Amino acid sequence: MQDARRVADLVAAELLDTGARAVVLIGSVARGEARPTSDIDLVALGTGPADRLRIRDGRQVSLSWRTAEQVRAAFHEPAAAGAAVPAWRDAVVLADPAGEAAALRARAHEWDWSLIDAAADAWVAAEVTGYAEEVHRLVGQSASGSPRTAAVMRCLLAVHLATILAVHHRILYGSENHLWDLVAAAEGAQWTVAQDVALGVVPAPVPEANRAALTLYAVTAERTAHLLDGDQSAVVRTALAVAGS
Repeated sequence: MQDARRVADLVAAELLDTGARAVVLIGSVARGEARPTSDIDLVALGTGPADRLRIRDGRQVSLSWRTAEQVRAAFHEPAAAGAAVPAWRDAVVLADPAGEAAALRARAHEWDWSLIDAAADAWVAAEVTGYAEEVHRLVGQSASGSPRTAAVMRCLLAVHLATILAVHHRILYGSENHLWDLVAAAEGAQWTVAQDVALGVVPAPVPEANRAALTLYAVTAERTAHLLDGDQSAVVRTALAVAGS
């Protein structure tokens, strides 16, 4: 932990010299949960190069450049807020000459899901409807197509439906490492069993794993049905009928 902080401080000083307005440490190192193989996650406030990885003193550093406006926008984007808000709440400010990082951290602490309720519900409805396409493809590929393509569709559903339900349940997760366990805890046994089979946590024949992914879609559709408009409901009902066939 001390070695990770030393590396973070060194890189932060370099970033200030190259134009960063502030530098914060986020992720597992900031939360005190880091493993020996964990990245050192840094956010530099300002305009810089694309996100990148680098090795410094044998440690992998994940560097992201964001403007303050981009950080504030992430707090209001349903797909991003669940991870962005706790990341900034737990952020360790390494350098902040003008107090910009501290202001963003304070905004994260003041943030609440009620600020984006309508946008979150609309996003959930659109995502559930959009993943109907993967249901059709999974069923078609399972029946007479490519087993590999079916496996990709199965994994897409198992991974991304959890993100949709995280927004639906208004779950905050400081790390994606916790996301699937948090959703499983919120959903209960039916979801958890299906998720474990679809992801291969519990070994199962391929047809059973594919059916498990379709079960995840059915559970998600049931949870969110009240958010769908008429066209979205028709798309989701058709996908469920295809899955049931």
